Amino acid sequence: MITVDNKEKEVKNSLKRTIKIEIVIAEIQPLIDKRLEKTRKTMKAPGFRPGKVPMAMVKQVHGVEAESDVINDVINDKYATEIKSSGIIPAGPPEIRPIIDKNQEEKGLDKLFFEAELEVMPDVLVPDLSVLVVKNVVSKVNEEDVDRTIEKLQKQKMNYVEAKRPAKKDDRVSIDFLGRLDGKSFKGGQAKDVKYVLDSGQMVAEFDGLIVGMNAGENKTDKITFPKDYPAGELAGKEVEFDISLNTVEEGKIPEIDEKFVKEFGVKDGTIENFREEVTKNLKREIESRSRSRTHNNALEALLEASDFPIPHVMVQNESERLAERTKATMKEQGMVEGNTDLPANIFQNRAKRRVKLGLLVNKVVEEFKLNPNSDQIGEVVLEMSGVYEDPEAFKTWFLQDPKRRSQAEAMALERNVAKWIMKDAKVEDEVIEAVDLLSDATKGGDRGE
Repeated sequence: MITVDNKEKEVKNSLKRTIKIEIVIAEIQPLIDKRLEKTRKTMKAPGFRPGKVPMAMVKQVHGVEAESDVINDVINDKYATEIKSSGIIPAGPPEIRPIIDKNQEEKGLDKLFFEAELEVMPDVLVPDLSVLVVKNVVSKVNEEDVDRTIEKLQKQKMNYVEAKRPAKKDDRVSIDFLGRLDGKSFKGGQAKDVKYVLDSGQMVAEFDGLIVGMNAGENKTDKITFPKDYPAGELAGKEVEFDISLNTVEEGKIPEIDEKFVKEFGVKDGTIENFREEVTKNLKREIESRSRSRTHNNALEALLEASDFPIPHVMVQNESERLAERTKATMKEQGMVEGNTDLPANIFQNRAKRRVKLGLLVNKVVEEFKLNPNSDQIGEVVLEMSGVYEDPEAFKTWFLQDPKRRSQAEAMALERNVAKWIMKDAKVEDEVIEAVDLLSDATKGGDRGE
């Protein structure tokens, strides 16, 4: 018989629990024998037909395996039973290890003892919303914002022509490069005919600085120091030497805003007046979306900062590893790293801790106050995305047909419900942010998950 001694549960911190499991060897022997008999039916051995192999030979070959399997099965069964009966909710899988009793070893083993250590889900306490201060983002679009947006659209249609001069910021260049870390080449540190625009953020700024001033056909060997927060951990903060060959230098030519240009952006009559009106309308829609997202993120951040409860280490570790793998996959797609590049999970620990804590808070609030979004709320989110489409309802139908896209809309609607719930009782203060600052902010909304 296996017993779990509830009296001996040890609380080592607010979330860790230890369950001790005792196995009487004599009482699991029938299970081991049954497992061996099952194995015997299909076991093949020279000179014997299947099912006729002597049990002594079966035990000799499979005895240890059968005993280990049975012990693992009964441990898992009793662990699950104890978890169910105690009502605790594990935050992750347990760490199970044997307990060695030296006195029993001397007398002969008749029992086995195991210890299952686990973390449980915390008791999430929702703070008093009336003490929270939420910044409600207010932003307006002016003529300068429209002008800046049109300039960006012009740059999107930039024509590049050969420049017979040294490279400078905003030029498009083609380069070959070879990097050496501590005198040795490294994976991802070599490429040929890489085309990109200087100062576009595709390469680290110091690398761009090596190319500025070079002429097409020129070679250079120089060193840069990568930023300390560079995602590829093996390069972060390190000095790397590069051989650079500049193949071409091209300067961009901004297109004129004429009928042809305007029609390329869907303005059928080709008039600059209607083009500007369309740009203004789309810009206002984008600013409204970003203002709302920033406000909702402020609400969630206020709730997060006012909340105090322990966070399971196992959940933070799992989230850190997930973020590391996702970041590595993105970097690989962009050609920044090789597939086997090491990206330490611990560099994502602070971000992971925040995401886990916010996730636990949101789940608690949604469950307790019944804030799951309904179909209308999900549809509203999708319709807001459909502003640039001629048939918003058709876009909505198409969008919601895909389970992954629908899941994204549900998450956005849920987060919106929680933010509105917070702001209903919190103190809300307007915060004026210039449209240009909202547009330059790469972070739209919260960081709850994807």
